[in-house]
Amino acid sequence: MADLHKLTVQEAVNTETAAVWDINSVLTANASSGAALNLDVSSYHTLGLKTDGAIYFSFQNNSTAAKSTANDLILDAGLSFIKIPKGLGNTIYFNYLSTSASTVEVRVVKM
Repeated sequence: MADLHKLTVQEAVNTETAAVWDINSVLTANASSGAALNLDVSSYHTLGLKTDGAIYFSFQNNSTAAKSTANDLILDAGLSFIKIPKGLGNTIYFNYLSTSASTVEVRVVKM
């Protein structure tokens, strides 16, 4: 059985707590041969993402994390909502990179 005392009231009952809707400028995911880019998402709980192509992504606690095309998750083109993991520390970065040789447009709403 889960130890609910480790969670806030909202987390324990799985209540959505997003009180903000910050629209980020459109981002461009570099081609797979380039460096991974990152976005500081420390102050948010969820990301809304709309991509026009597939991207590799991960969450890390530093902005210089190396990409791992073998291990990072792949987000297919389209609209997705992703919870931001809070167990990584005080600063959390969303790292992303195109899965193809072309760049990919990434629209982000931080909640």
